[in-house]
Amino acid sequence: MKIQEIKQLYHETIKGKITVSVLALVIISLAVLGIVASGLNSHSTNSTLERNMAATAKVAAERVEWEITSYRNLASDLGLMARLSNEEVSLEEKQRIIDERVKANVLTRGNILDKNGISIFSGEDFSDRAYFQQAMTGTSYVSEPLISKVTGELSIIIAAPMWKDGVQGTEVVGVVYLVPEEQFLNDIMVAINVSKNGSAYMLDDQGTVIAHKNMDLVTSQDNSIEEAKTNAKLKPVAKLEEKMIAGKTGFGTYRYGGVKKIMAYAPIENSNGWSIAITAPISDFNLETVVGIILTIVIVIIAIAVAVVMVRKLADNIGTPIKLCAQRLEILAKGDLHTEIPQIETEDETQILADATQVIVNGMGEMIGDIKYLLGEMANNNFDVRSNALEYYVGDFEEVIVAIRQINHALSGTLEHIRESADQVSLGSAQLAESGQALAEGATDQAASVEELLATVNDVSEQVERNTQSAISTSKKAGSIGERARTSSEHITEMTQAMNKINHASMEIANIIQTIEEIADQTNLLSLNASIEAARAGEAGRGFAVVAGEIGHLANQSSEAVVDTRRLIEAALCEVESGNRIAEDMSHALQSVIDGMAEIVKSVEEVAENSDEQNGSMQQINIAIEQISEVVQSNSAAAQESSATSQELSAQAAELNEMIDQFQLSELS
Repeated sequence: MKIQEIKQLYHETIKGKITVSVLALVIISLAVLGIVASGLNSHSTNSTLERNMAATAKVAAERVEWEITSYRNLASDLGLMARLSNEEVSLEEKQRIIDERVKANVLTRGNILDKNGISIFSGEDFSDRAYFQQAMTGTSYVSEPLISKVTGELSIIIAAPMWKDGVQGTEVVGVVYLVPEEQFLNDIMVAINVSKNGSAYMLDDQGTVIAHKNMDLVTSQDNSIEEAKTNAKLKPVAKLEEKMIAGKTGFGTYRYGGVKKIMAYAPIENSNGWSIAITAPISDFNLETVVGIILTIVIVIIAIAVAVVMVRKLADNIGTPIKLCAQRLEILAKGDLHTEIPQIETEDETQILADATQVIVNGMGEMIGDIKYLLGEMANNNFDVRSNALEYYVGDFEEVIVAIRQINHALSGTLEHIRESADQVSLGSAQLAESGQALAEGATDQAASVEELLATVNDVSEQVERNTQSAISTSKKAGSIGERARTSSEHITEMTQAMNKINHASMEIANIIQTIEEIADQTNLLSLNASIEAARAGEAGRGFAVVAGEIGHLANQSSEAVVDTRRLIEAALCEVESGNRIAEDMSHALQSVIDGMAEIVKSVEEVAENSDEQNGSMQQINIAIEQISEVVQSNSAAAQESSATSQELSAQAAELNEMIDQFQLSELS
């Protein structure tokens, strides 16, 4: 089986869902618990380590401070000895006192310097030393490791002022200094052991190593702060050392040489800005934490394994019975009532589920069998049947037996009603047969009467159609005559218009004649004037007088012709006016005739329309009578068929009663 199929199976079954859900809850819870426990363990270890390292650094700083203070006090005590400042005491005595103190306190050597920094024992000049200059101010001083002028070795000088007559606060007459063993600070650093690979070292106020278990670092005056400017790998430790020389107390981590380390640092009081640092690899302290984390992981894995076994067992105890019951119910849904029911003995809710499944399967089997029996009996025409398994129809299943009873009663009632209806149909069919026979005879008589009525209506229809055609013909003739009258009226109108034009032309001629008369008068006047002028001229104007006489003669003839023309025109105008009156009278008379003909045509058209409508109505009546005749004939045929059908229906009703008698009906309450 593929992994995907397994995942799908686990997601589709209750067993799988329970297993996945509970395991997810357990695994997540244990994983979170393991992570939280490991985190808390690591945090607790780191917090404890930080506190312990810080406390160790502080204790180491206090020890160094105590050592330095002790040496300071020892040097200060020597500075208060009057014998050392007394010039009368011999050098041998003073040397003896110094040697005794050196021996008693396990020191390397001691020395006394005068005001000028010259050793009273060897005569060497120490005036350039910082410890001499500081002590001459009246305060004790502890120097950083420096190369001794006496031995050429790296030494720490503890100097104190030497007071006059041994009285502090008086005049400083010199300086006394002591030199402890050169590695006493390194010995303190070696003595500080916080872990297998841990170490301690001291820095001065410039960040230079002044004490370390590795003496080479002290000799070479190693300074990580300065080296970090060119070496990026030293920057983390340089940042912590910068805090150290600033006089701070703290804790930090850094990586050096590929190893992650922790550092606790603290300032050394009453020193020249010194500070001490304690370092160790984190791995020296994480062993227990790692072991704790490993144990936590192992415990979580064991718990998960145990949880897997328990969850699978729990899921199997819950899922398997549910699966078996579900499979049996699925088979039941497919109609299988005979497959055995799974036997489950868990004495919990799954047992209740199995018992319920058995009840469902058995109950369904009994109900299906009982329903089969009831429906089988009804299929065999026996409706007087009762259920044999009423106790299984419980709850909503009770509606099933109620529905079967309702079906039984409904079918029984229906068959009983069919029997009664068959009797009624048989009785009604006999009556229907008699009525149908009588109806057929009456329909035959009606058909004969309708045929006679149809013949009469056909004759009337033919007469109306002839009248309609005559009216239409008359209407057309009257219309033609009216059209001719209208044409004559139009001609008379045209003639009247022509007479009016002649009248107007005559008037214009009269005007022309008047003009001619005026010309004739002017011509006579001119002729008279010409004769007068010719007479005055004598013989010279004789010819002109003849012409003037002819012109006068023509003027007289023109006047006479004009008078005759006027008379004729006036006579013509009178005749034209008479013709106009006659034309107007004829026009009015023709218009009256046209109006009368229009009324006649309209009346004839109305007669034709009425005749046409009567013809249409008669045709409709004819069609209706023909339809009535067809209906009567159809009724007659239907009546005969109905009579035959009713006889056949009576026979079928009798046969239906015989069929219903085959059923055994239940008694209806």
